[in-house]
Amino acid sequence: MQSNPEIRIGVDIMGSDSSPELLLHAASDLSASLPANVKLIAIGHPRFEHLSKLPLKAASETIEMQDAPLIAIRRKKDSSLCVGLRMLREKEIDAFVSAGNTGALVSYAKVTLAMLPGLMRPALLAILPTKRNPLVVLDVGANLQCKATHLVQFALVGAAYQLARGVKMPSVGLLNIGSEALKGTSELRTAYQELQRLSKEPEAFFRFAGNIEGKIVFDGNVDVLVTDGFTGNVFLKTAEGLANLILDRINENLSGDMAQNMQDHLQDLHSHLHYAEYPGALLAGVKGVVIKCHGYSSPEAFSSGIREAIRVVGEGFLQILQNKLFNRKA
Repeated sequence: MQSNPEIRIGVDIMGSDSSPELLLHAASDLSASLPANVKLIAIGHPRFEHLSKLPLKAASETIEMQDAPLIAIRRKKDSSLCVGLRMLREKEIDAFVSAGNTGALVSYAKVTLAMLPGLMRPALLAILPTKRNPLVVLDVGANLQCKATHLVQFALVGAAYQLARGVKMPSVGLLNIGSEALKGTSELRTAYQELQRLSKEPEAFFRFAGNIEGKIVFDGNVDVLVTDGFTGNVFLKTAEGLANLILDRINENLSGDMAQNMQDHLQDLHSHLHYAEYPGALLAGVKGVVIKCHGYSSPEAFSSGIREAIRVVGEGFLQILQNKLFNRKA
């Protein structure tokens, strides 16, 4: 019987708001529970080699959070972020996970990996919980301003991602201030018309659900939510902040006995609301699997990002995306 193909994940331990030691320990602990065909490779400063239970690819420089992205990727070619993306380009690894500088990651990925044919910009794609099934949201931070063409492409990428997860005929919605077709900016109105047209084509692989207001996003009526990176990032962080507020207030106001009696319900609520249960964002659209975790990622959240990278590689998302986007009729 043929064994599963090896999956190699490069893990950037530098440049986040968490210490390299913390992220290295998280990756090492996770590695012990992974299937035999999955290999984690830490990428970071050589001074951490003696602490690592994982093979470590040396990178003598670090791109810090406060560094200007374009200047940093030009001056710090031996940073862990740049080294990891070059490893991905040369197929030394199958995916790259980083909690570092978002701007530098997006910029260097576009230069080093290049875009998939037919796509103009990459988008950060995140998964959020809803009352029903997990929701894909993009863009959540890679592009602060978007044209209608970009939004339409993000919709196709998000639908292909949900197909890879096993969702048949994913529904796509545009985040907007109202449900009517004429609501929002001119770019949103144009994107609405184009998505409506594409969804009616014989080869369409998604269903267009129209505009979606923020107050009903978590009802779970759509599988993909499309917006620009500025709005998406604010939406994502607001949702995380509200979820943490709810969990904190519940924990503060329940007595010990009551909390014990409701333990199963609280655990279920925690698993649905706590952002660490959900992985970082996939940089979708480039020729490679890149996962961007929060700069302030806890060990749990960082491990979730690594597991997501393994899943995306294993499910063949890039191949599905190319098949769906580039085999369509002109």
